[in-house]
This record gives sequence, structure tokens and C-alpha cells, in this order.
Amino acid sequence: MTENENLEQKTRVIFLMEKYAHYIFHRFFEKPGRDRALRILYDSGTITQKMFADKMNIRPSSASDILAKMESEELITRACHDGDKRNINITLTENGRRITEEVNVKQQEAVKQMMLSLTSEELTTLETLMNKLLADWDYKFGEEAKLYGPPDRKRGQNQ
Repeated sequence: MTENENLEQKTRVIFLMEKYAHYIFHRFFEKPGRDRALRILYDSGTITQKMFADKMNIRPSSASDILAKMESEELITRACHDGDKRNINITLTENGRRITEEVNVKQQEAVKQMMLSLTSEELTTLETLMNKLLADWDYKFGEEAKLYGPPDRKRGQNQ
């Protein structure tokens, strides 16, 4: 394979990744940001606003905006911890828990459908290759990516 053919193949792979990302985020998730925030809160129980921002890998001001919207939709409650206004505890409401559980069921079914055509071996190979790429990209572009704002997710964390 010539260098030019190799570059063309790599370009095709990148375009395929873009198409996969489109399927995942526009067909798989109804509200990706909200759903991710709900999942973090569901898994964490009551957490501080700072911890929420850290887990979401976003600025505290962005977390405040997201939480205000979720509070207005009655998905969460916010309360001062020990009367300290700088230390806010966030808790899912019953409505927030119910919606999170409904989203989880829909997402689990979607995952089954999306990966139905792959064998267990193929899934393992795909996962290995994707982790290899992400580790390399984190190493190569990690610092550069910070210049453009926080990424959607931190590698190596359960979210």
C-alpha cells in the first residue's frame, strides 16, 4: 500500500467514526447532556455542585447553568450543605430518578440493537482498537485539547 493509499484509508476511517458518532448521539440519546448529568447524579446519590462539575468535566459556571435548568424541570433539588452557600448538595428528585431509569432501559435496548451484528470476539477486538486509539489521542492531543475547552468526558472514569 502506498503512502497516499494509506492516507486515503485513514481518512475513510475517520469519516466512518464521524458517522458512528452521529448515530450514537443523534439517534441513541434523546438529550445526551441531560441524560449524562442524570446518570452521574443517579450513580452518585447526593453530591456537591463542585463534584458534579468535576465528574461532568465542565466549568462550575456551566454546571450551575445545567443544574438550574434541571431544577426548573423538577429533576433535582439543591440545598446548602451545613448552611454554607458555597457548598451546595444536589439530589435527584423522584421524577429525576424515574426519568433516569426510563432512559437507562431505552439505552440498554438500543445498545443491544446497535451491536447485534457483531460477535463477542468482534466486540472485544473493536473495544481494544478503540481504547488503543483513545489512549494515543489522549497522549498526543490531551494538552492541545484543553485549549479548546473541556472535552465531553474524561478517559478512565465511570460516568
